[in-house]
Amino acid sequence: MAGRAPARVLDTVVVIAAAVPALTLLAVIWLAVPALPPLPLGVVVLGALPGIALLITSDRLAKGLSKRGIDGRPLVAEHWRAVLTAAAAMLAVLAIVVITVKATGTVNWPAGQPTETGGRYYLNVHGGLLPVTEPEYRQALKSSVLIFLSGGLVLELAALARLGLMGKKLNP
Repeated sequence: MAGRAPARVLDTVVVIAAAVPALTLLAVIWLAVPALPPLPLGVVVLGALPGIALLITSDRLAKGLSKRGIDGRPLVAEHWRAVLTAAAAMLAVLAIVVITVKATGTVNWPAGQPTETGGRYYLNVHGGLLPVTEPEYRQALKSSVLIFLSGGLVLELAALARLGLMGKKLNP
């Protein structure tokens, strides 16, 4: 039937929506280990922004499928429980990482936004610059990225769960 979305489109979005949070979770775990160096700032963009894009895509896809229907049977309709289980498992791992980091104090939350000006390192605390050493700067940078990626990961997992629920609706 013309105008109907092919089932593989939904399956492709589900695979992307599962791979992106898995990679972001690996980055969060990396940042939670104190002995490992900080990740490049590009990881923040690649890890957090897809969460917003995936939420928007999954919402638009759900609305489009409810209006036009789907051509064929997507794999997510048969495996929607696995998709929801994967999202729940990654959310549980994130919660364990955050609780462990907070409880053990292995990664201190920064007192301000890490800033480098003129070869010197500072924490920007509401416009005031607090001088810090390079290791303190790197630790604050690592903590900031960890916080930001954790938020992005929650958005990515919400999109994955939404797609899993969409698969449940398609399962007769």
